[in-house]
Amino acid sequence: MSANDVFLQLVTGLQMGAIYALIALGLTLIFGTLGVVNFAHGALYVIAIYAAVTIGAHLGFWAAVVLVPALLFVVGIALERGIIQRFYDRPHTDQILVTFGIALVVEEGAKAIFGANNIPYPVPDWGQGQMMFYGTGATIPDVPRFQEMISVWMPFIDGMLFYPTWRIILVLVALLAIAALFSLLQFTRFGLVVRSGMRDAEMLRFLGINITARFAIVFGLGALIAGIAGVFGGPVTQVTPEVGMHLLVPSFLVVVIGGMGSLPGALIAAVLLGMALSFSAEYSAIQQIVIYLVAVVVLLVRPRGLLGKKGVLE
Repeated sequence: MSANDVFLQLVTGLQMGAIYALIALGLTLIFGTLGVVNFAHGALYVIAIYAAVTIGAHLGFWAAVVLVPALLFVVGIALERGIIQRFYDRPHTDQILVTFGIALVVEEGAKAIFGANNIPYPVPDWGQGQMMFYGTGATIPDVPRFQEMISVWMPFIDGMLFYPTWRIILVLVALLAIAALFSLLQFTRFGLVVRSGMRDAEMLRFLGINITARFAIVFGLGALIAGIAGVFGGPVTQVTPEVGMHLLVPSFLVVVIGGMGSLPGALIAAVLLGMALSFSAEYSAIQQIVIYLVAVVVLLVRPRGLLGKKGVLE
C-alpha cells in the first residue's frame, strides 16, 4: 500500500469516525449524566436529517444549520420531561425497551410522511466539488478548475490527491462541536454542576441546586449534537427512515468500547472504528463484522472499555 493510499484511508477513517463520534457523544453524555441507555438517539438523527432537508429546501442551508440543532434541543428536552424522566430509577432493560419503541415510532412516522426511499439532500454550492492535496514537487495545472480548488500541501504524498470537500467539512464541524462540548463541561459553571451531579446528585439537591433542570438540559444537548450530525452528515449517510437504526449499533459499540459514560473514551473509540472500517474496505467479506471484532478484542483486554470506570453498568 502506497503513502497515497494510506493517506486516503486515514482521511476516510476520520470522516467515518466523525459521524460516529457526534452520535456516540450524545449517547455517552446522556448515559454519563442521567444513567439512561437511550436507544432513541438514532431516531433523533432521523428527525434531524429530515428537518434539515425540509428547512433547507424552503429557507436555505444556513437556516437549517441554525434551526435544526435548536429544534432537536427542544425535542430532546420534551422527550426527557415527557417520558425519559419516568425511567431514571427503572432497570436498564426498561430504558432500552421504551427508547427502542420510541425509535420505531419515529422510523415508521418518517416512512408515512416522507416515504421509505432515500430522498436527495443537496449539498450547498460552497461544499460541492473536491479538495486537492498535493505533495512536494507536484505541478498544479494552471487552469481555473484546479486553481479554484481548496489545496493543502502534504509533503509525504506523491503528486496530487482529491477528496470530496463536504466530507472534509464534516470532519471539521465534528472537531468544532466536540471542542465546544468539552469546553462547556470543563470550563463553565454549568459544566461543573453537571460533573458534580454525575458524582453525587443528592448532595447538590441538599445545597439547593436544581440538578434536575440541569440534567434535562444535558439531554437536550445530546439531542442538539445529533442535530448537528444530521445537518452535516445527511449527504454522507443518505436520508432514509432506517439510517438511524443503521448508525445506532456502531455508535452504541463506540460507547461500549470507549467506556460507558466516558466522553474521551467515546471519541477515541469513534476514531478507532472509523479507521477499522476504512482500512478493511477492500476486504468486503469482513468489513461488516470488523467493528464487532474490534469490540471483542478491546473488551477482552479491558472489560470496562478503554476509559471505562469501575461500577458503571456493573
